[in-house]
Amino acid sequence: MYRVLIVEDEHLIRKGLVYGFNYQEAGCVVVGEAANGQVGAKKIKELNPDIVVTDINMPIMNAFQMLEETLDYSFSTIIVSGYDEFSNAKKAIKYGVSEFIVKPIDMQQFAAALERAKQQCQMNHYFMEEQKKSGALAQVNLIEKEFTAVENVLIRQMITFVEKNYAKRFVFQDVADEVGYSATLLHNQFKKYMNTTFNDYVNRYRIQKALEHLRNQDLKLYEIAEACGFSDYKYFNKVFKKYVSVSPKEFLERVGV
Repeated sequence: MYRVLIVEDEHLIRKGLVYGFNYQEAGCVVVGEAANGQVGAKKIKELNPDIVVTDINMPIMNAFQMLEETLDYSFSTIIVSGYDEFSNAKKAIKYGVSEFIVKPIDMQQFAAALERAKQQCQMNHYFMEEQKKSGALAQVNLIEKEFTAVENVLIRQMITFVEKNYAKRFVFQDVADEVGYSATLLHNQFKKYMNTTFNDYVNRYRIQKALEHLRNQDLKLYEIAEACGFSDYKYFNKVFKKYVSVSPKEFLERVGV
């Protein structure tokens, strides 16, 4: 059963999300709820949920601040926002948000979003299990599907964009402009074909490149962060730990390179 945490400050909406959906049928269970991001962050650390469903604007701490504080924890995120907040919700892309749902909530859309969040959880669990089986961090491979195995032309173009631009800052609209299709179409196509979000793929690609630098010992840690598209070393450290389970420094110590 996938463990779900609901974070929503509006009481009726929160209770609707907790009790208005058949989680058991979807292979899930609600393990907790929170009325603001501060309590949400605390419960993420205590309950270690697989999926977090959250509003954006909440008292004390909003969703962005909550996700920033819990980058060390691995979970899929579904953003539930008002229509006027939807464009703002895209800021959460860098935190690996799985889905965006606009209020009022359509339960069929919610069910579909939950399924895709579960798929992302499965992928994350797969990589973690592979690391445990291998018994060696040095063999970590975060990219599941090699470029040569990708037959979809649009997806190949998007992956090529990542390979050429991973070292610098870019937004998804830059990818859409380069490929020549709408951002919505490309976002959906990538998720459908690659079984993960574009942002998750970018993060995996950047961390995979960081692992190469760490093995080669050709740059200092902060230089590796910059070379892989992370302007903030602290954020790089958190993202690295999310995907590799240890910090860059601990990686060096454990693999002995």
